[in-house]
Amino acid sequence: MEFSLFNLMTKPVDGSTHADVFNQMRNMTQMVDEAGFDVAWFAEHHLSNYCISPSPLMTAANMAAHTKRINVGPAVVVMPFYEPLRLVEDICLTDQLTEGRLVLGLGTGYQPREFKKFGFEINDRLMRGLEIWDCIEQGVYSGVIDYQGEHIQINDAALSIAPVQERIRTLAVGNAPEMRQKMIDYGAEPLTTPAIGPNSIVSTARRLYTETRTENGLSGSDYPFAVQRYVYIAKDKDDARAAAEQVLIHARMANNMRRPEPLMQGADLNIVPFDNEPTLDEVMQRAIIGDVEEVTRRIVAEAREFGITHLSVFMQIASIPFANTLRSLEQFCDQVMPAVKAALEEDKKALAS
Repeated sequence: MEFSLFNLMTKPVDGSTHADVFNQMRNMTQMVDEAGFDVAWFAEHHLSNYCISPSPLMTAANMAAHTKRINVGPAVVVMPFYEPLRLVEDICLTDQLTEGRLVLGLGTGYQPREFKKFGFEINDRLMRGLEIWDCIEQGVYSGVIDYQGEHIQINDAALSIAPVQERIRTLAVGNAPEMRQKMIDYGAEPLTTPAIGPNSIVSTARRLYTETRTENGLSGSDYPFAVQRYVYIAKDKDDARAAAEQVLIHARMANNMRRPEPLMQGADLNIVPFDNEPTLDEVMQRAIIGDVEEVTRRIVAEAREFGITHLSVFMQIASIPFANTLRSLEQFCDQVMPAVKAALEEDKKALAS
């Protein structure tokens, strides 16, 4: 199994400065670089304290200079917001600046306020995003964009920059049939983010992607499948419950941003309950929270059940004290990750024997 670190870069309403948020992100990314994680992901959102990273490619390029070996990338580039020619150039430039360490995450967004402020119709996000993905594929790998779509028209634009890598590894978020088909067409890997939803979200995503593979003549269940999870290693039951409370706060922020008009004070989101939100006990069951043994057990069990090959770890959640996050992340690196890898390696040996 591969491991990655997801950096959302929420700015809590607790006196934290912008510099605090970015310094914490750098510290965590450097820790997992040293520990042997495979990828560090950086989010993209706009116009709220939910995430203060509006340019994940810029963040990835910066973090390549602060790390030694880990791959870096956006999770995700929200494709509909971009002028595609500029986006393709930025992807190529980022791969050059990272010396071939760029991994791409692509998606189409979900927050209505972002689309409204950028002047795009949220109902067009899927098809506009997929046309931009076509332009990425053309421009990054052929050096020319010549594209006539419903949303995007670019005539014979030759690029002056190219990537280092022959193919940039790409993961994509989305369960729409058109998105799944595009993943197959372009060799991208699915990334599922159940947040605090039930495990059926993961199993459904796996089933739908398998069905799309079958429709395209691809057989077998041994394919890359990435899942992002809230993960926190707690000192005790009280610490675990406190972390779950922060997970719920984060979920309330995310659900607030799904409103046509979020409840905000300036750029800061109000923390308000949402319809059918889970209880704290349900959050404890759905997020991966517990001591080292419990977290290890949960990850191994989910990897076996859902065929997870890549776990994106989301650990700096809402207002969890950063000292607690660092302690949790250090324990994950030193104890959980080796134990998970060992257990799954034993599974492989058992199957081979």
